[in-house]
Order: sequence, then structure tokens, then C-alpha cells
Amino acid sequence: MKSVSDLRDLVERRAWNKEIVVWLGSIELLLSAIPAGAGDTKQLDLLDLVSNEDVADDEARVQFRRALDSQLKSLKPFPGDRRILIVTSTSLVAHFNIGLAGFFDWFCTDRSMVILHLDGKPEKLSLPAEFEFRADALLEYLVQPDHAKAAYA
Repeated sequence: MKSVSDLRDLVERRAWNKEIVVWLGSIELLLSAIPAGAGDTKQLDLLDLVSNEDVADDEARVQFRRALDSQLKSLKPFPGDRRILIVTSTSLVAHFNIGLAGFFDWFCTDRSMVILHLDGKPEKLSLPAEFEFRADALLEYLVQPDHAKAAYA
């Protein structure tokens, strides 16, 4: 896990290389770690993209994916502009099992980056015996080859 100063160093680079990273911690600390002038910062709450309709799981996944692609396309910066997109309710990416391809396809460039925000991970959760609790499961899902490059806290 990389530190706040590592994230600050990354954000201050002149160009990014299709950067998607994970932030583990409070949104307030994340916002304070982004230096002024590092670029235009936008926030996207994935919960806003979930349909209220009662539809089958496959259809809900398709609707979510379309809404995400549309939103990412609209948030993409103009050529030459720098933009950092902070994504909240990140667990929905794993819930719908859509991966991060949409972020790479529509948003990530050498002038824009995505920070996937996770509030933190519970160390212990009381579940019935038939369930296995893995505190790092979401983090492991997000930080892997062809997904997010690193986790910061």
C-alpha cells in the first residue's frame, strides 16, 4: 500500500499513463492530498447510475454499464485539460462485475486519471458460518493486472 505522499507525487506528475488507482480512506483526506492546481477534480457517485427499476440482474448490469459509459464520456476533459475523477460507491463495479474497461475506454488519457474511493475495509464482520468474510476481496478485485495500478492510503 502506497502513502499519501506517493499519491501527491503521482498527481503532480506532468502526464499520467492511463492511471486508475484506489484510495483507501476518507474522502476528506483524499481531497486534501490532491494539490491545488493539479487539475480539474470531478466526483462521480456510481450509486447515482443504478436504476430504480425492478429488473433482472443481467438487465441491471447492462443498464448500469450504459449509464457509466455515458457519464464517463461526458466527464472526459477537452484535449489539453487535466482532470482527476474521484469515483465513490466503487463496490458497484464489483457487484455488477463490469471491470474497469469503461474507465480506460472513455476517460483515462495522459491528461486524466481515475481515483476509485473505498472508505476503508472492515477488519471483522459477523456472518453466518456458511459465509466466508474476506476483508481484502474488493481491494484485490480492483488492484490487479489490467485494473487499477496501485492502492494508496
